[in-house]
Amino acid sequence: MINKNIVIQWQQANMPENPLVYQDLEEMQELALHNAESEQEAVKLVMLAIRSAAKNGATSTLSVQRRLEKWINAGATTAAKVGDYEKQSQQLQQPRSRFGQPLRNESAIEKFTPEQIAEQSKRLAKEDGFDDPEEWVRVTMEKFRELRSTRAERMADKANRGLTSSGKRVVTRF
Repeated sequence: MINKNIVIQWQQANMPENPLVYQDLEEMQELALHNAESEQEAVKLVMLAIRSAAKNGATSTLSVQRRLEKWINAGATTAAKVGDYEKQSQQLQQPRSRFGQPLRNESAIEKFTPEQIAEQSKRLAKEDGFDDPEEWVRVTMEKFRELRSTRAERMADKANRGLTSSGKRVVTRF
């Protein structure tokens, strides 16, 4: 006779119900009874297999049975041992190294504070010969605007001189 907790677990997992399902569940319970340490542990094993299958999107008794058999073949005869087995199998799936080198996890993206930005502006302004960072920003922006406005002329001029847009010589002999 199938345990009512197993049937309740099956219904809570929204698995399909028909007469063959209950026969399969009863066979799984018998398999667990033969291998588990007690009747209570056997019921727990079947319930865990149903939960695990439902969590992974399975809708058949075959997937539940495969999970149960996998655990039993691995020697997990109690719910605690099943938990240990699943934890260990997940750790084995995560690579600890690649090509013999340990993995380096990426660090978080640094967000600069306004103080750090101001300090960098001062340093760059001094490198370019300015005492005031605001003056450096103004002069730099003027230079960028000038370069942007004269870009078409400069590109056309380079073609006349035999240069590409990146400044390389054009091959004139073939």
